[in-house]
Amino acid sequence: MNVILSGIDHSAASVAERERFALSRPAQQELLARAARTPGVLGAVLLSTCNRTELCLSLEEGAEVRPFSLFEAEPEGAYTYAGREAFGHLAALAAGLKSRLFAEDQILTQVKNALVQARQAGTADAILEVFFREAVTAAKRVKTETRFSHGDVSAALAAKDVALSCPGVRQVLVIGNGEVGRAAASALAEAGLDVTMTLRQYRHGSVELPRGVKAVDYAERYGAMAGCQAVVSATASPHYTVTAAALAEVSPLPRLFLDLAMPRELPGVTLLDVDQVADAASREADRGAALEQVRPTIEAAWADLTDWLAGREQAEAEPRHSHFPLFIDSAGKTVLVVGGGRIATRRALSLAKFRFTLTVVAPEVSAELERLAERGRVTLKRRPFEDGDLEDAFLVVAATDQRDVNHHVASLARHKGILVSVADKKDECGFYFPGIVEDGQTVIGLCGDGGSHHAAAQTAKRIREMLKG
Repeated sequence: MNVILSGIDHSAASVAERERFALSRPAQQELLARAARTPGVLGAVLLSTCNRTELCLSLEEGAEVRPFSLFEAEPEGAYTYAGREAFGHLAALAAGLKSRLFAEDQILTQVKNALVQARQAGTADAILEVFFREAVTAAKRVKTETRFSHGDVSAALAAKDVALSCPGVRQVLVIGNGEVGRAAASALAEAGLDVTMTLRQYRHGSVELPRGVKAVDYAERYGAMAGCQAVVSATASPHYTVTAAALAEVSPLPRLFLDLAMPRELPGVTLLDVDQVADAASREADRGAALEQVRPTIEAAWADLTDWLAGREQAEAEPRHSHFPLFIDSAGKTVLVVGGGRIATRRALSLAKFRFTLTVVAPEVSAELERLAERGRVTLKRRPFEDGDLEDAFLVVAATDQRDVNHHVASLARHKGILVSVADKKDECGFYFPGIVEDGQTVIGLCGDGGSHHAAAQTAKRIREMLKG
């Protein structure tokens, strides 16, 4: 196992330095894609929050890649861990023991979400899947088995304490309706303050407001500020949520601004960034003693990880098939075939034998597909593929003669969680299209390992001949 983790956090990097490496969601996805293209990199997981940016790489044995070499620049104050030390760091981090707010809860969710994002980007290899899973399991044990993890303080609760300590604060506007924004609004409302939270217009019907919290459209946030004494900004947006120019039109001006995201300059008002909020509400703790206390739990999780690796290496020495044939009910499920040539036709003819709702999208289609459409077995859309074609699809087959189109269909399908078979690149397949043999009410499916189509076809042929005999 060759795993390396590099990062910067509040302990050694300033807010300004962390801000340089606090990536928007599109920038995070671009970085993961860059990692996947880097020689020697098998997998990558990126954790980017207001307090830290960390990149964890799974590398080929003997490969040497500096994680921050994948960024546009390398930061000051970066730390790097490998193997056992990287695992110990990640487990302690997920437990909140390395957070600015000691033992806070939100980092555990953020670590889990980082792995989910890597899965969606196709950069979570088997090693990192287990590496992160065992670290999160250890973190959960730490939080349930150690006394200092109870009564945790979060950035949202810290914001509440700061607001209550400021004389005259009665009305508060919370900008942002994500996890931190909702937590802050809820804590402030429970403390007896009059709280309003911004919502994006297009999300009004999909966000549940905390009890006692009112809503205002995000576009109307400056108007709502005029009746408030405090503003809490807690969004994941890479853009400015408040600007000095717009504040010049607000009267009276709120006296307190709390920025729980990556801070910006706001002249003329009291602005507390996330570090200052933490200082105002966090309790002192002996982090060294705490880490020593949980070391046995983390070491046990590391032992489980190494046991898995040993078993994996032994299992890989045994011949095993890569893909499991799974039979499902086809009735009512929508299947999309992109392409109208020879391979797409073969796939469509096989699929038409089942109860799928079948659609083929291609500028030109074969005569066999024309006849299939005349029999009502397939719907033809004679045009290039459009992203909206994937709406409601259960399975997708990308079988055009254009590599860029097949790759785009595969990437979009994976992002949407749709199973996809790609005719010209097995590595992009979510499932391998099987060879099919029918015998009355019995269906036999054959599958190779992605590189043995001819062998699977020959086996299917022999079975058909045997059944006829």
